[in-house]
Amino acid sequence: MNLFGLHDLFQIIDASAPIVVGAPHHGTRPNVDADQGTGPVALALARRLNARAVVVSDLRRTVDVNKNPLRLNTDVRHHALRYQNESFRGAPSLIVEIHGHVSGQYDVEITTGFDLDASAPGDALFLEKLAMLKRTLPGAFASRLGRTPTLGVYPLDRDVQKTATDTFTFQKIRRARNLVGMEWYGLHIELNASLRTSRLAQSADFVEALSGALTTAIRAAFEPLPAEATIPVKGELAAPLTELIAPGTLRATLAPAKYGNDNVVVVHPDELASLGALDGDPVIVRNGDEELRSTVVSARTVRPSQAALPARVRRQISLSEKGQVTIGRPAPRASAPADVDRRGSAVVAREARAKKEQHVWLSPDEMQRAGWRHGEALVVQGQPDAPAMKSIILLSDSELPPRAAAVSHGLMERLKLTLGEVMMLRKTEDG
Repeated sequence: MNLFGLHDLFQIIDASAPIVVGAPHHGTRPNVDADQGTGPVALALARRLNARAVVVSDLRRTVDVNKNPLRLNTDVRHHALRYQNESFRGAPSLIVEIHGHVSGQYDVEITTGFDLDASAPGDALFLEKLAMLKRTLPGAFASRLGRTPTLGVYPLDRDVQKTATDTFTFQKIRRARNLVGMEWYGLHIELNASLRTSRLAQSADFVEALSGALTTAIRAAFEPLPAEATIPVKGELAAPLTELIAPGTLRATLAPAKYGNDNVVVVHPDELASLGALDGDPVIVRNGDEELRSTVVSARTVRPSQAALPARVRRQISLSEKGQVTIGRPAPRASAPADVDRRGSAVVAREARAKKEQHVWLSPDEMQRAGWRHGEALVVQGQPDAPAMKSIILLSDSELPPRAAAVSHGLMERLKLTLGEVMMLRKTEDG
């Protein structure tokens, strides 16, 4: 209850582990647009993991709090801002969300919300953890529940239906990993109706058994969690974006449905020739500072000057539906490094500070790494499709860890930033 006696639809329970368990779509009534029964599972799982719980009840019909706040109506945006800030407060190393489905391929579908590249060290480690989760969970289900629900884990299982690729929480985790190198993990867990809304599933004993099975598998796969750990990323100042051979900029369109589960880019045969590529060749698909290694195929159904991308690929590089994308063949790694000064540096918004001024704070080590000075004016970019802001004053704070930023409330409001988001900082044009 709040001060006015009104019911607060957010239930937040703090704990000490660097883990958050959320249920953003919990519903308390049947036959409504919500994930009925996910709240009790999330609360039980959070208690077992000593994790922070963030449960949102009966808001799904009004607003999806797990969508990009910038794309929501202003009258409901504050709910999404609150959910994101509560989920990422304290920079947790693992975020687990409990959802419900009625049309998935498996009884339990678990996803990262984005693809992983086995050739990248941080992604390879994540894939190992997912493999351990997949091996452990069936046995935990059998011992706790007395039966073994079918299980799919994406991206290990490509036929998982509920991949959560348009979920804002997990896209933030992806950007923090790929652009900043934060060793953060996320699990989007979808439970079918029999595990949430049946008479058996609504009993306290069943909820405890289900949460116990999930706890066993999550601990086996993810403990011990890293503390402020970082991983090698493409966005390092020492590792610029991949140099491209014969790149072209094309207008992005949606790929045909048959490519929905594939990591491909489909172009007209003339564009394929311009790239100097053959069907099936590896290419780099790039949007701003984000890039993805993909495969190019040709089709005459795609117009020249266009690139047809599956929705999952677009989300992987934060590309809007009508945006432009750069595509090129990757140059050998021995090529001369590109000029990276123009790219600036990527950091994660870790905390908000109660100041109206437009300030950003970084650790001295981070400032030295980027070659910046205390009191310098920078350009700050929040979300890729949001406008950048100039003349933001940079301040030093030795209490902050590397690759993390504190942001004044005034700047967060103007950029519509939430905690956990990646910020791109660069010098002004005349700096």
